[in-house]
Amino acid sequence: MKKYVDDAKKNTGRGPRIRGACWAPALCLVLGGCRLLGTEVDSLTVSKAQDVASVAGWTRIATTQNYLVVANVLPGEPMYSKAEVASEHPIEGELCIIGLGAPVGPLIRHVEAHIYDRLTGLPLTGVTPRITLVDRGTGRPTNVPPTLMQDLNIGALDIHFGNNIAIPSNSDLRLTVTIGNEEATFDGHLD
Repeated sequence: MKKYVDDAKKNTGRGPRIRGACWAPALCLVLGGCRLLGTEVDSLTVSKAQDVASVAGWTRIATTQNYLVVANVLPGEPMYSKAEVASEHPIEGELCIIGLGAPVGPLIRHVEAHIYDRLTGLPLTGVTPRITLVDRGTGRPTNVPPTLMQDLNIGALDIHFGNNIAIPSNSDLRLTVTIGNEEATFDGHLD
């Protein structure tokens, strides 16, 4: 009997360490996919004439029982279909894998949710998230079409859901990502 108790202790102790070991590589992938690591951020310069709001945004991380969700609200991104990428050869923007992308324009922000399995740390594409953005000042909700996409340069490491939507400046926001019956909520402000 003691052997089984000792084995159970070993297995119980090992499980969280294995899950914990998955967090570090997953977080590196998440941050890399969100452009928070590497030379892109280090070399980012903003001229005095450039509107700071065009490069401002926020990133938030939350977990649910089964998911790690990374939410970004960024400047608008051009979004291309596979056919457009093949014919136009863009060097920046998002490749739409499933769904359509909204165009970039005034007050347009790119709202995205990276969804990872908490146990494996792997990005998920077989889920159908519901993404809702609420202006906390007005209470007005906006549904964000959950297009599955990836950055043209980063590729599959940046697989995520989201779209471009209009967001007024100086907004207090609540972004909710719902996957099945699990919900991750993120609050942030845009100047």
